[in-house]
Amino acid sequence: MLPHELDQKSCESLESEAILRITSYHRRDFDAKVATAEPGQHDHARSSLFKSFGESASSGLGRLQRLPFELLSSICLLLDLQSALNFSQASRSARETIGSIPQYHRLREHSLECIWALSRTGLSHHTSISDLHAALLTELCVICGSFGGFLFLPSATRCCFACIESAPDFRIISFHSLQKESRRLATWLKRSHPVIHSIPGSYSSNEKEYTSRRKLVSGHHALQFPRADHDEDPQAILGKLPDSPVLRCMAACRLPYLNLATGDLQLGISCKGCQIAMEANFSDANFSRRERLYSRDGFMRHFWDCVEAKELWASSEAGMVAVTEPEWTRRGGL
Repeated sequence: MLPHELDQKSCESLESEAILRITSYHRRDFDAKVATAEPGQHDHARSSLFKSFGESASSGLGRLQRLPFELLSSICLLLDLQSALNFSQASRSARETIGSIPQYHRLREHSLECIWALSRTGLSHHTSISDLHAALLTELCVICGSFGGFLFLPSATRCCFACIESAPDFRIISFHSLQKESRRLATWLKRSHPVIHSIPGSYSSNEKEYTSRRKLVSGHHALQFPRADHDEDPQAILGKLPDSPVLRCMAACRLPYLNLATGDLQLGISCKGCQIAMEANFSDANFSRRERLYSRDGFMRHFWDCVEAKELWASSEAGMVAVTEPEWTRRGGL
């Protein structure tokens, strides 16, 4: 690369950083709308979960130690989360084996919130390590294709907040309501459906604190159960049950996106310009704009189309002058 090309790239990078600093912000309120652990709750797990201590894993695995490490790694990636946790605690050698697999290392470093949420909700037996790792490396929402800063726990799929609250595939219903409408025994439903045990907290845009745990079921799973000829159609049963954004958010948590090529970890950023537009003219379209998250590259593409963001940038005189921003963005949505 020629010197002038290097200088040009450096200048473009510096300008992009300044644009991001002036016109973007982190939506802290999203953290409080889904299943979220208390600050510092994962510190102990981060120092020990799926961690190798650098000792040999060549013995203590019984017949498994006869397998090549590559094959043993592939088998470990097929485990569900709970089985992986159990295996890693079975022996020191098992722990060293798990800790030597890069996918497990990435999950420990970047997905502890999801591991915690899956374990607390009772879904760790139903989520494979490979699916969770694939979600970590996925940037976009599987429904709408926008940046997804969340994980829908029942299917371990990447999603955005708008789809959590509205997409049919992410519908969550009360276990007891399903039992009443389907006229099925609770024991039968529990065998047929992964039951989600909600975590106490506040969810969606509702500031109410939910202190008791609820039994929930994914609407998608509710449509799959086998039925006899005289049974009512599952879709008809689902249609009778209320659709609650609060229940949907109880089955989701934050998940950063890891770019393997660059090592960059992103939780998503929002646009100050879109908040300015909504405050100037409240509408469904402007509200939807305000709710979107972007990757850093995605935000830069959005920036050139956002009139309000460009005006905010211009008022900063290329990042040299402090600007007045909405109180909402200054507080991160809180």
